[in-house]
Amino acid sequence: MAVTIRYGVTNTITRDFDNETTVSDLLSDRSLLGALNAPEGCVALSGGTQLSPNSFVSDFSGETVTLEKQASSKA
Repeated sequence: MAVTIRYGVTNTITRDFDNETTVSDLLSDRSLLGALNAPEGCVALSGGTQLSPNSFVSDFSGETVTLEKQASSKA
């Protein structure tokens, strides 16, 4: 299933994923993060809603998943 992943304004990649690939797998894929120049610790969003790490990437086929740097919490 082809899914387009975006980080920032100009970094976009479209990649095919297996049906069993989860959002968590996507977020830990160092080659994907490197291709997008995205840091580790990002969150995935679709339509402005944060995706559950247990969601299957195939559920978002044909859509754009946006990676954003996770906000750090300050104590």
